[in-house]
Amino acid sequence: MQFRQFQLQAHSRTAWLLLCFFVLLLALAGFVNLVLALGWRLLMPFGQGFPALFFETNTVLVMFFVIGGALVELDRLRNGGGIRVAHWLGGVEVADNGDALHRRLLNVVDEMAIASGQPVPRVFVLPREDAINAFVAGWGAQDLALCVTRGALERLNRAELQGLVAHEFGHIEKEDLPLTMRLLALVWGLSLVHGYGRSLMDSDDDGRVNPLAWLLGVVFAAIGWVGWLAGRVLQAAVAREREHLADACAIQYTRTRDGLGNVLRKIWHDQQVLAGRMRHPASDMIASLLLQESGHVSWLASHPPIQARILRICGSVLAPIPAPLLRLEAVEPRHAPTSPGALLAADGTVPLGGGHGDGHGTAGFPDGSPAAAGSLAARQEREARQARLQADREALQRLQGRVGPTEERLIVLALMMNAENPREAKLWRKVGEGVLQPEQILQDVSSLLPTRRVAEFERLTSNIAQSPMPQRRILVEQARDLLRADGRVSPRDRLWWLALRHRMGVHQRSGQAFMRPVTGQGQDLAALEPSDLHHVRTMSAYLARLVPAEQADSGLPPANRAWLEAVSRRLSANGPSQPGDEAANSSAINTDADALAHALAGLQELSWVLRPQLIKAWVEEAMNHSPQGLMSHETADVLRLMAGLLDAPMPPMLEAHYKSA
Repeated sequence: MQFRQFQLQAHSRTAWLLLCFFVLLLALAGFVNLVLALGWRLLMPFGQGFPALFFETNTVLVMFFVIGGALVELDRLRNGGGIRVAHWLGGVEVADNGDALHRRLLNVVDEMAIASGQPVPRVFVLPREDAINAFVAGWGAQDLALCVTRGALERLNRAELQGLVAHEFGHIEKEDLPLTMRLLALVWGLSLVHGYGRSLMDSDDDGRVNPLAWLLGVVFAAIGWVGWLAGRVLQAAVAREREHLADACAIQYTRTRDGLGNVLRKIWHDQQVLAGRMRHPASDMIASLLLQESGHVSWLASHPPIQARILRICGSVLAPIPAPLLRLEAVEPRHAPTSPGALLAADGTVPLGGGHGDGHGTAGFPDGSPAAAGSLAARQEREARQARLQADREALQRLQGRVGPTEERLIVLALMMNAENPREAKLWRKVGEGVLQPEQILQDVSSLLPTRRVAEFERLTSNIAQSPMPQRRILVEQARDLLRADGRVSPRDRLWWLALRHRMGVHQRSGQAFMRPVTGQGQDLAALEPSDLHHVRTMSAYLARLVPAEQADSGLPPANRAWLEAVSRRLSANGPSQPGDEAANSSAINTDADALAHALAGLQELSWVLRPQLIKAWVEEAMNHSPQGLMSHETADVLRLMAGLLDAPMPPMLEAHYKSA
């Protein structure tokens, strides 16, 4: 059978299955009406008619639970985004940093984007995953993220990597991602009917059960469960058809069966010998997005049996093959393909399509086509990124070449201050009198990548911390005068100054700060003592002025208020009784300089078990309440400074921000 026929069949089956969803919804409403009508006849006197709008009310009630619940769940899913999912699973964004495997992956992604006519997504690698797998997530071009496991990167040759990436681009072209999310939301809505029935069966506060309500609850719970199960089966069936369709698209883009076919054969071998499972505990939650889910395939599985996929791709069920680590014989240059012929794989795979460019288009496509426009935009973005990286490298090299104590102090002050503030800039220049080319320092600091500033601050302060105490005090006093040069000290300025004072060891404790004993404090934030809880609330209220956005003069932004509420819920054992209590009372918490210093001292006395938990809670909720799940550089810097102030390691999510940006 030709793959064109496969595609047509998959499209028709998907349409039929979606129609079944609609029929299921009507059947659910009809069955509820039937059962309630029978119950009415049995309970009411013979000959008494049905109340007005009896059937209409029942139908609207069912639709309210299913459609309303689906819309609510859909809105929740929309608040995620592919990039957030990538970071959530520990993904590190791929950059053209000279790594041969990363460069090959970026080239393949560019090639498949041109072959499919789709925009280039942001590319991530899951460095902790040895299994061969990949997925694409996101709602649209603005938040698309393509994630590839380290195992796929290291154990697939170029043709196989093309097949794997092409399969994911097939999902993008066929708009499978929004469809998957909508089906998930609809199944969730179906489950609410069952949940409503269970709630009717519950007893009241006195332990009494209403027989009529209990009977209705049994009916709704049973009907809802059957509806949910049927919806789950239909959802899995749709997902399986979309996988076949994406397989067909991969063959269409790569013009070869061997690439994706061999990928599946290697995954099959891994499942037999190595179990082939992903390590992240949350990987099961995105199983429907993966190239191939692990575990036993059943009628509720979102992927077809791997043997069936190999049969459809290769024409027969070929045996599984091992996937050893590869050794790249040559490092291919980083390129954006200029013609379909440029997509010829290094191992002789058939090129992706025919035709040659005429010198006026992009990649052999006519001017003005979506593929040409997308490729041009991607190339311009890459060129701008490369220029930015080059400027960063040159500026960093010059800054690290300044090894004099006065120059190092001047760089630290430049990293901390706002160069656009004329009073701060004036005072900084006064401090820098006598230094060679001080303006070059300002220019170099402004050329650094946003993710570089705190790292350079930490490096330089580590060097200066070896100086005698009088010199260190001079730096702390200069920073204090600089940050309040305009007559006000912002919350961010105060945090930077506290971090500097801490790193200069003005009041640093001896010994290993991180290894303070537990001392009966417990091992969970929810079990904090009232005094420690007060310190946490004070510091959280202070950070809420900065996380995930800078506080406006009119008050806390909604995202900041939501962040504070979420942090408070993590302290539920001793926290507020209502979700909004902490945010509502945050203005009552004293966060002036003295209160902040007191709270910080209290938090620094927490055990090595609790301090990392606190940092992790702040970071996780910052990601949850940031647009598309991506922390801004300013928010990440604030939380990194807090980790340093508490002598706690950065959580993996925060560390990934600096590695991937």
